[in-house]
Amino acid sequence: MTKQKPNPLVSELTDFIKRFVVMGDAKTLVVAMWIIHTHCVESSVQTPYLAVTSPERQCGKSRLLEVMELLVARPWMAVLPSEAVVYRNISENKPTLLLDEVDTIFNPRTADKYEGLRALLNAGHRRGATVPRCVGSSNEVVEFSTFGPKVLAGIGMLPDTVADRSIPVRLERKRRDEKVERFNRRSVEPESAGLRERIEAWAKSNAAALDGVQVPMPEELSDREQDGCECLVAIAKKLKCSVRVRKALIELFTSERLDDQESMRLRLLRDIQKVFGDRKVMSTEALISALYAIEEAPWSNYYGRGLEPRDVGNLLRQFDVSSTTVALKGGSRKKGYKRDDLSEAWSRYL
Repeated sequence: MTKQKPNPLVSELTDFIKRFVVMGDAKTLVVAMWIIHTHCVESSVQTPYLAVTSPERQCGKSRLLEVMELLVARPWMAVLPSEAVVYRNISENKPTLLLDEVDTIFNPRTADKYEGLRALLNAGHRRGATVPRCVGSSNEVVEFSTFGPKVLAGIGMLPDTVADRSIPVRLERKRRDEKVERFNRRSVEPESAGLRERIEAWAKSNAAALDGVQVPMPEELSDREQDGCECLVAIAKKLKCSVRVRKALIELFTSERLDDQESMRLRLLRDIQKVFGDRKVMSTEALISALYAIEEAPWSNYYGRGLEPRDVGNLLRQFDVSSTTVALKGGSRKKGYKRDDLSEAWSRYL
């Protein structure tokens, strides 16, 4: 099979993103396709949301939104906007919504305040979707259009109803040896304007050809994921990088979802580093026993009971750390954890 040579626009766009945000190649490529998609969204019957999440703060979510704001079509950067403003702006101006701090919107303690925004997000991925609202003193019923591209950035996971409409883009805190350029909007904006113009020109020339096109989709994706991402693969086919984009989508969708226990997870990671000392391996049994011995740590009373092996596994899995069979002194072998498997997470988050 002949290797695809992508349009130079793809390389220029991915290179630009990587200058300011630490992301893997698959994530960067999918984000690049999505940026182009915002300029030809009118040719799509569905638009996949981008769920930009991380286990903790300072992982580059807001920076990625700032970079995307310079490149997407009709950008609207918002943090907890009112329901009325969102409905009117999307219906009238059809922006690309870059919504930060969505963990507040979906927090169970504050969810009642944002029920209208949740309704909009549940419906706004499909063309023609509307949400009725009463407007004015006469309570006239108005059907607000909710369709449009949206980026949802926050800590933790999204509700299933929104996550099912989203492409997961999970960011990690950069290590000390991972360098990115300082993002100075005043100096970057003139350069990004030229790139954005080239994206707009490509969309103007190719958007009509994307309308209604069907392309082969990865079988590893669910039916909903295939439907949502078909527009990106169609763009990628035009840009001669569809093989890479299909592989990237598989990588993003098959990774684990985050949950909402970031602070507890980070505490566990820190305490494990403490009890590991200079050991190369620890059995799960010894690890939990050592965690119990840490004064004022929550592990002996974890949600009303002692920390169990499955709890450790669930919390560490979000850092791509799993238990394995380890060889202990004396020749015995038990389930446990290796320093080599934990060092990457330690270097990023501690």
